Amino acid sequence: MTEFSEIEILAQANQLRIDPAYLPEVRANLDLLRRYAALIEGLELPDRLEPAYEYHP
Repeated sequence: MTEFSEIEILAQANQLRIDPAYLPEVRANLDLLRRYAALIEGLELPDRLEPAYEYHP
């Protein structure tokens, strides 16, 4: 299994064509998004949480 085979499989499953020249950047972005997802998944939230009705940056 090559380093990019996972990306190629995901691209094919989503009917995307990715130029091989961009595979390193796609890999870096995928790794970054996985780190963000791990941070969110590790967040402990109480069972009852009030919704945020508005967002103000």
